[in-house]
Amino acid sequence: MPGWDISPSGVGGVLSTVGDVMKVLDDIVQAYSGDLEGAATSAGTLAPGGASGEHKGQAGLVAAALAEFIEGTTDELQFIGTRIGKSVTAAVQATVAYQQGDLEMAAEAQQRAAGLVRPDMPDGWKAGRL
Repeated sequence: MPGWDISPSGVGGVLSTVGDVMKVLDDIVQAYSGDLEGAATSAGTLAPGGASGEHKGQAGLVAAALAEFIEGTTDELQFIGTRIGKSVTAAVQATVAYQQGDLEMAAEAQQRAAGLVRPDMPDGWKAGRL
């Protein structure tokens, strides 16, 4: 019987590495918002029209731009984790299906070799008959 192209242990190793990277990515995402808020706070209060200085309640142009950037990228950033999770799940499901297919094909080959009848087949399939 020919060998398979997928190594379940290899897939497991890759998924383990992906899990490690996901943990680091999660830490980065958690820090992302706080870092941008810190940048906005430190950017000063340059107001529209060139005025600068202390303006109570006014964030300034840079802070406003950073706030818009955060708002525009938050959903995309959160979706990265969702996509990674779905990809990992699909890889596991595909590997399990591949292994099950391997077992089913091996069982069929053994049944054919032994001349066994498969009653679950519509025409009473017999081993050796294609």
